[in-house]
Amino acid sequence: MIILTAFTIGLLAAGTRSLICYVMTPWLIIIAFALAALCSLGNVSLFALVLAILSYNAGVIATFLTALAVELRSEA
Repeated sequence: MIILTAFTIGLLAAGTRSLICYVMTPWLIIIAFALAALCSLGNVSLFALVLAILSYNAGVIATFLTALAVELRSEA
């Protein structure tokens, strides 16, 4: 679920085309993870945080590649 949520956040952040969204969103993911870790009673895996950041980046890259493919197809 973390992967799907972070991927979707990446898609939506890339859709805004705002540099502030590209820069602030991973920091907000890290802050939310840190707050959840502080409130958690059990152990917290940093692997989940790494997966979230990688999924966010994959969402942004997928949006850019899709836009590139659509642009190249419309020129042909």
